[in-house]
Amino acid sequence: MHEGHRKRLWEKLKGGDNLFEHEILEILLFNAYPRKNVNPIAHALLARFPSINEVLHADVDELCTVEGVGENVALYLRCIGKCLDLGNRCEGFSVIRNIAQFKDFVCARLKGNSTEVLEFYLMDKNGKVRRIFSFGDGDAGKVEVRPDEITKIISVNKPYGVYMAHNHVGCSSLPSPSDDDITAKVMLICSLNNVRFYDHCIYSDVDGVFSYFLTDRLDEIKRRVDAAKMFGV
Repeated sequence: MHEGHRKRLWEKLKGGDNLFEHEILEILLFNAYPRKNVNPIAHALLARFPSINEVLHADVDELCTVEGVGENVALYLRCIGKCLDLGNRCEGFSVIRNIAQFKDFVCARLKGNSTEVLEFYLMDKNGKVRRIFSFGDGDAGKVEVRPDEITKIISVNKPYGVYMAHNHVGCSSLPSPSDDDITAKVMLICSLNNVRFYDHCIYSDVDGVFSYFLTDRLDEIKRRVDAAKMFGV
């Protein structure tokens, strides 16, 4: 019976259905109690505390006074509360409003890497970085990402806009023909999904950051992409 109830709650969560507060708390407790009916414990916690937020920020000793809650479960709930606190403190940290801020962000992300890494930053309309996808083969000289992987990232996450960046190890940040090629492919994928493509920056410890946007190279590639779309290439 418990397994059927859990499955129903998982399906509601997966399907994006509205969940009652006690149901959300039950789902959190599933990991703490793999084989126990957590419904009474969730109700007991919400009878003591006015909200899930209060549950997750309650003192460990006080949580332990609730029937069914031991120290390990109390620590588990408190840890989730700490994660929420950390998320709130970081809210707004990764906000990119212009290319200068993006270059600073790229430096912070890629400085000191001994292997080449390619990253995609998925943005909302307010300039917040909502998702980061990082690719690396452990090779100092190259990194490869298939177009279908990029397409999946864009189509599944549906960002408002996309920045991309990668690093050159031990050489100039000037782009190579393969850098131009991946930029064109990503720009085309974004265009086909009605997603804005803002810039591609290349970081190098040798000479800093190269911006496709600031050097007008992005416009050159956009003309290539538009031509390819026009002629179906």
